[in-house]
Amino acid sequence: MGLANSPLYDVKAGPSALRVSNMAGLVIDYLAIAISVGSIVVIFLALMAEVVVRYFTSAGLGWPNEVPNLLFPWLIMGGIVIGAQRGSHIAAEAIRSFLSTEQLRKLLMLLHAMVAVAFCYLAWLSLQVIAITKAQVFPMTGLGQAWAYSALLFGFGGIALASLVNIVRVAFAQDPQSLNQTDPEHAP
Repeated sequence: MGLANSPLYDVKAGPSALRVSNMAGLVIDYLAIAISVGSIVVIFLALMAEVVVRYFTSAGLGWPNEVPNLLFPWLIMGGIVIGAQRGSHIAAEAIRSFLSTEQLRKLLMLLHAMVAVAFCYLAWLSLQVIAITKAQVFPMTGLGQAWAYSALLFGFGGIALASLVNIVRVAFAQDPQSLNQTDPEHAP
């Protein structure tokens, strides 16, 4: 089942709030995928360039050694946002079976709201970290360490947005238990 064809991303049906939420979820998901895949590709290419140049010249380029420091945080945060958006993170499922549909809906909405508030606060705190690290510069690339720490802002902000999207999805779902079910091909 393609991602865009998943019921979570149905942007053509349902109330307008759900359609907007699903579209925002799709954008968050694709952005996080692009950041994660882009990061790993650039890290690989930079390190491969360093290896090739060292092999042929016995001297290094220097700057490729800084690329993992700059992009690895983006790779990790992209994956975390994907997990939060798709509901693929570790969750305790024991309580769900004891709750009625409406009780589960209220519990999930409350949990997503708490996550959204907590990660909005962490995103705000990450702005302070970015401000502190602006002056610290990588010697070869000249890029500030704030670039790497900006991944925190993306990650925390992305998780907060994913939680807001999930509040709307839970509110409009016929059965909130059915949301974020693992694809059959990924089930154990």
